[in-house]
Amino acid sequence: MKKLRWLITFLLFCLFISVLLSLMIGTPLLSIQQVIDGITGTASPITQLIVQEFRFPRLAVSLLAGMCLGVSGYLLQGVTRNELADASILGINAGAGFFVMLYLGFFSQAAATFLLPFAACLGGLLAAICVYLTSYTKSGMLKMNRILLSGIAVNAGLSAMTLLVTIKISKENYGFVNAWLAGSIWGASWPYVWALLPWAVFLLPLAFYYSQQIGLLSFGQERAQSLGLHVRRSQRVLLILAVGLACASVAVAGSLSFVGLLAPHVAKTIVKKENHWTFVLSGLFGALLVNVADIIARVILPSGEIPTGILIALIGAPYFLYLLFQKQA
Repeated sequence: MKKLRWLITFLLFCLFISVLLSLMIGTPLLSIQQVIDGITGTASPITQLIVQEFRFPRLAVSLLAGMCLGVSGYLLQGVTRNELADASILGINAGAGFFVMLYLGFFSQAAATFLLPFAACLGGLLAAICVYLTSYTKSGMLKMNRILLSGIAVNAGLSAMTLLVTIKISKENYGFVNAWLAGSIWGASWPYVWALLPWAVFLLPLAFYYSQQIGLLSFGQERAQSLGLHVRRSQRVLLILAVGLACASVAVAGSLSFVGLLAPHVAKTIVKKENHWTFVLSGLFGALLVNVADIIARVILPSGEIPTGILIALIGAPYFLYLLFQKQA
């Protein structure tokens, strides 16, 4: 336990350093003193504008989205008992992205930012229901092998529909939608933060409370039921919470694939079991992963930057293949 506390302290320190770097790195490059002056309001108007209106919202979105996606992945892996489960792989991100794209592409003139998570949750929930219903056996239990296959099928179908609808949107909205689908946090503003924050504040404590049931689910559905757990109800509640966290993040940060796969795996590798510490570490690692990836995305190219989602996918895709082959071995 003492070692775990030291690890969490070190992780929080790394997160603090990444926060400072996120506020400093960009065009222009700012010093620590300029960042402090920009926060306190004693800097020049341009520096205050950069810190308070550009980099602070971007930082807040990356931290909140990463934390929510990390926890969402932990819940999905706990419900499905599948180490490969992730909102991006099970089609939830694709469903959320498809509905948000419809909203942004065809209702942009009347679009309200705070409605983005609602549109995303509707699409993500419909995708999750499709995966959930097609994974049941005749005995009323979830068949774990079907979950991944159903998710891949739903993900492929929704991705094809997204491409089809992309062709129909106006040229003015195409560039924005395309960047959003790639997971670009560039351009995040305070309205996006206020759109995501209530979902994180409301759903994360609920997820922490209900995540205690994952320990019982780890014994298997039949044994968990014999221990007094209402298995199907618990699975539904945990699934809804996971979908809500993932979709709200996708709505404001774009499609950040594999965060929900990587963060819980790192947490479970350290803790060695599923408990409240694993839950906390999944959220912290998710926040750190997205924020560090966003920082690297700004400096990896000599001019301009690449979308954060693409950089995370370059790390997550090989790791997913590694887990897949390891599981088959």
